[in-house]
Amino acid sequence: MATETQLTGNGSANIQSDSQHGVIGSWWQLAIGMTESSCSFGFGIAQDTRAELRRRTDVTLTFVEDISVGTLKFVRRVIDRVDGIAAESLGRGEAAVLVATRTLRRAGHGVTDLASNTLSDTIGSSNGRRPEGLRSSSATA
Repeated sequence: MATETQLTGNGSANIQSDSQHGVIGSWWQLAIGMTESSCSFGFGIAQDTRAELRRRTDVTLTFVEDISVGTLKFVRRVIDRVDGIAAESLGRGEAAVLVATRTLRRAGHGVTDLASNTLSDTIGSSNGRRPEGLRSSSATA
C-alpha cells in the first residue's frame, strides 16, 4: 500500500511512503523529502534576503545621491552669497577710497589756494602796496 501526500509551498513535493520498503526505507524517503524542503526553505530565505538587501541598497544609494545633490545645491548657494558679499565689499571699499582721495584732492587744492592767497597777502602785490591788515612797524610807533 502506497500513500502519497502533496505539500504546498514554492514547489510541490511528493511524499511517498511505501509499506513494501519497510519502516527504515519509508523514514529514509521522508528524511530525504525533509532535507529537500529544508534546502528549498533556506535558499528561499537567502533569495528573499538578497532581494531585500538589493532594494535597501538601491534606496540607500538614492538617498546618498539626493543628499549629495542637495548638499551641492546648498554649497553653491552659500558660495553665491559669499561672492555677493565679497563683490559688495569690494565695491564699497573702492567707493570709500575714491571719496577719501577726492576729498584729499579738494583739501589739497584748498590748502594750495589758502597758501597762495596768504603768501600773496603777506608779500603784497606787484605794485608795492601792502595789504590792509598789515602795518609796518615804523608806522605804528
